[in-house]
Amino acid sequence: MNARPRALLLLLLLAASAALLPFLHYLTDDTFIHFQFAKHLVQGKGFSFNAGEPTYGATSPLWVLLLALAGKVLPIQVAAPADAWSMPDLAWVAKTLGLVAHLLSVWVLVRLGRRLGWGEWTSLVLGVLLAAQTWVVRWALSGMETPLATACVALALYALAGVLIQGRAAWTTGLALGFAVLARPECWLFAAIVLLAVGAGAERRSRRALEALGGFALVVVPWLLAAWSWFHRLLPNTAAAKAGAYLHPGLMIGALHAAFQVELVADALPIALFILVLAFGSRSTALPAAGGRRIFWLACVAWPALLVISLALQGVQVVSRYLVPAAPCVLLLGMASLRWVVATSFPRRYGPALGILSAAFVIQNAAFTASVSAPSTRTHTHGLRASLIDIGIWARDKTPARAWFAVADIGAFGYYSERRVLDLYGLVTPELAPITVREGYDAVVRRCLFEAAGRPDYLIDRHPVEGRLAVTLDEPSPFRFLFARRIENLGITRPGGFYYSVYAIDWKVVDQTRQRVASAGSDAR
Repeated sequence: MNARPRALLLLLLLAASAALLPFLHYLTDDTFIHFQFAKHLVQGKGFSFNAGEPTYGATSPLWVLLLALAGKVLPIQVAAPADAWSMPDLAWVAKTLGLVAHLLSVWVLVRLGRRLGWGEWTSLVLGVLLAAQTWVVRWALSGMETPLATACVALALYALAGVLIQGRAAWTTGLALGFAVLARPECWLFAAIVLLAVGAGAERRSRRALEALGGFALVVVPWLLAAWSWFHRLLPNTAAAKAGAYLHPGLMIGALHAAFQVELVADALPIALFILVLAFGSRSTALPAAGGRRIFWLACVAWPALLVISLALQGVQVVSRYLVPAAPCVLLLGMASLRWVVATSFPRRYGPALGILSAAFVIQNAAFTASVSAPSTRTHTHGLRASLIDIGIWARDKTPARAWFAVADIGAFGYYSERRVLDLYGLVTPELAPITVREGYDAVVRRCLFEAAGRPDYLIDRHPVEGRLAVTLDEPSPFRFLFARRIENLGITRPGGFYYSVYAIDWKVVDQTRQRVASAGSDAR
C-alpha cells in the first residue's frame, strides 16, 4: 500500500471515529450485565451475576473476559460509582474496546476488498459504508459486545477469502470463527457456514477443513470445558431468555417484520442492488466462474439470510444489534452487485456510480442517525440513570445487604445495588425462562409465579402504569408500593414511557389468599 491509500485509509478511520461522538455517553441496561460479570470475576466471586452463584447468563463470554482482564491490569475501579451520573470506569474501558473493534472492522473490510481484487477506491468505499451504517455506529460505543462480534466476522471473512481465492492455510479462519462464537452466540451459525465453505471450496479441502477446525477448537474447546465445569451447560441462558416460542407463527412474522425494518433503514441501497442481480442476473453471469470465489459469495449470502430465519424460527424479539454482525456480508453483496449492474448496463460509468452509491448511503444513514438514533440514545441513557440506576443506588443505601429483588431489567440495578437479583426473564435465573415464555410477564408478576425460583423481598415491575400491582378489586395485594421512576423509552422500537415501580412483597398475604381460594374451592365441591 503506497502513501496515498494509507493517507486515505487513515482519513477514513479518523472520520469513522468522529462519527461515533454522538454516542459517547450511550449506555444500555444490558451493558451493565457484562459489567456485573466482569466485576465479580475481578473480585474473585466467580463468573456470576449474583456474587458466588455461577451462571451462564452472559451473552458474550469473550467480552466479559476482556473487561475483566482490563479490570485486573488497569488501575480502575470495577465497582459502580457512588452516584447515578458518573460514568463507570468499566464503561470507558468497554467504549475504548468497542472503538478499537469498530475501527478494526472498517480496516479489515478495506483489506478484504483488495483481497477480492477490487480497486483502491472500491475498497475504500466499502469501508466508508461500514463506517456510516447507522446500526454499526449506534452500537460501537454502547459498551456492548456488538463491535467485537462484527470485527470477528470481518476477520473471518478476510481469512476465508484467503483460503478460497488465494489458497492460504485456514488456521486463522478457524481462530477468527472461535472468537466470533464467544462474542455472540448467533455466530455459531456463521461458523458452521464458513466451515462448510472451506470444506466445499478450498483447493486442498481435507487439509484446509482440518486447519479451520483446529483453529476453531483452539479457541472454543477451552471455554466449553470451563463452561461445563462452572455451569454444567455449553450454551448461554440467553437463548431461552430472549426467545419467545419456537415456530410460533405470530412471533415469526413479528421477527421477520422487525428484521425487515432494521435492514431497510440502514441497508436499503445494497439490498436493492442485490435484488436487481437476483432478478436480472443468471448463474453464469452473476456468479464467478471460479469455484472458490463462488463459494465465498454463497457464504456471504447465507449468513445474513440464515441469521434472520433462525431468529424468526425462535420467535426472538429482534433488536438492531443482533443483525450488525451480518453487516459486512450485506455491504459486500451490495458492492459486488453494483459492480455487476454497472458492468452489464453502463460499463464506462463505474466511477460516478460508485460515488452516487456512497453518497446516497452515507446521507441516508447519517440522516437517520441524526434525527432518530442519536436523540433516542440520549433520552434512553438519561432515563436509565434516572430510573434503574437511581433505584439501584437506593437499594444499596437503604435496604439490608441480604435483600433480594425480583427484577425484569437486571443490568444497571444489579451492578449499582450490590443486591441479589431474581431475573424475571430467566437470563440469570434460568428456571424462570420457560415459565415467562409460557405464561407471559404479566402473569408471572401478578400471580407471583416467580416464586418457583424463590421468595424475594422486593419486586421492581416495568409497566406504562405506575404502581399498578398495588391496586386490586377484591383480594388484598401482596405488593406494597414504595415509589416509582420513569424512563422515556426502552429503545427506538419502544418509545412510550415506562415506569419502574418498586414494591415490598408480603408473602403472608400471598399464602392467605391461596388458602382462601383453596377453601372456597373445597366448599364449592
